[in-house]
Amino acid sequence: MNPRIEFWCSGEEAARAAVNLLSARGLHVVRSFDLQAARAGASACNCPHHGTARCTCTYVVLLVYGDGGPPAVVTTHSCDSRTFLEIALDPNALPDASLVKEVQAALLSAESTRVQPASPTSSSESQPHSSPDST
Repeated sequence: MNPRIEFWCSGEEAARAAVNLLSARGLHVVRSFDLQAARAGASACNCPHHGTARCTCTYVVLLVYGDGGPPAVVTTHSCDSRTFLEIALDPNALPDASLVKEVQAALLSAESTRVQPASPTSSSESQPHSSPDST
């Protein structure tokens, strides 16, 4: 199962926080895909979550490079003010296990409490949460 972490903020805020957290640990991060940028100019994109004609959900793919070997792939998928960050483990291009652990530690670190919730309801929501799907 792919390690999954939940942030209570917008997808863009979560993606920026992830880049900052990973970069602070000396990892090189490349933003390789952004759904909103990819669909820019499209007049309609039905949202499966909201049922609206214009989707506001975000999906970002980050490639995280360590000292060598394949990168760890981190995806961020958000709907409203809830974002799930997942480390995608492709069996055809597995990153080094220590890189995966470093990525997971960075995303779960105390630094991530700087992520602000999109619509604050309690201070605990600004922290990432490891979901039951985490390994």
